[in-house]
Amino acid sequence: MNDIQIYNKSKTRVFAHLIFYFIFLCAYDVATYYVLSLDFFSGHSFSYSYVGIALAQLLIFLIAFGLLATGKKWTRPIYWIAFTANLGLFYIPIKALLNDLSQFLMYGGCLAMMGIEVLILFKIGLYFYQNPYCRIYYDHVLSEELEQKLMTQSVNERKLNIQETTSSPMNNGPYEEEELEEEIKIKAPLTYPQMALRLGICVYGELIVFPILCTVFSNFFASYDLQQVFATREMFMLCIFSAFIWTIPIFYLYYDQDRSKTIVWICIAVEIALMIWTGFNLKNLYASDLYPMRAIILFIILDLARYAILFFFIKPVLTTPHHNELID
Repeated sequence: MNDIQIYNKSKTRVFAHLIFYFIFLCAYDVATYYVLSLDFFSGHSFSYSYVGIALAQLLIFLIAFGLLATGKKWTRPIYWIAFTANLGLFYIPIKALLNDLSQFLMYGGCLAMMGIEVLILFKIGLYFYQNPYCRIYYDHVLSEELEQKLMTQSVNERKLNIQETTSSPMNNGPYEEEELEEEIKIKAPLTYPQMALRLGICVYGELIVFPILCTVFSNFFASYDLQQVFATREMFMLCIFSAFIWTIPIFYLYYDQDRSKTIVWICIAVEIALMIWTGFNLKNLYASDLYPMRAIILFIILDLARYAILFFFIKPVLTTPHHNELID
């Protein structure tokens, strides 16, 4: 693989990340506004201010990402200027909170959501300096780590070509068959970035799928008098909290950080606490005599299915050692 091919590959990767990050920011702001509007905003005029904050933030990072896409070395500090400008937006909810302390929960929830987003934006900023492809695209420097990775990919491609040649009808000798069987048995474990992608698809996919399921089967969640329906809002809240909880470990895994497994265990503990809290809420809901037992049981089954799918994608992180652990 020559220098031009490596540079073009790095450019494609950086472009893809820039597009993904901007889409993620848009989705995060929309989801955050929806969550806050359920209980906290409730028609409060500050909801319009929050929309203005979100639009200003998106405009700031749209400009920053657009400049970063040019590949100029001087554009990377622009990101931190945008990051600082984003921190300046905290002035609006903080000032509103100081002027109206009675709405502490609303402004506090808003600041908490913005704080989580700041942590994510900080990790994104580090990506442009630490990622090997970014070093090539912005500094035009090929690191030893990436060079070794590209060599490994090249070797894997050659092995794949050997497998395709061996599996053809013209090559069915005993030696080729034994070699093919050995190669099939040797299966490399998932890397942390691959686990991050799978976990992200799971978490954000559940955010869409399970509330839709609750909506489709809303008749099963109706109250005795058929005047009230629960589950859709409750399931969406649980899914959005899970999405917020697992966003940080997803980024840790994606950037192959040493403490990723520790962060995952912490998030598991938070999810267990969330399950206990949900159980108490369902108990109180059943004690109110508004809903039949079948509605509560169906909701529990759906929630347990959601956690089972989540655990399926988390398990490889817990069972696969980090490459630094293997070295030690």
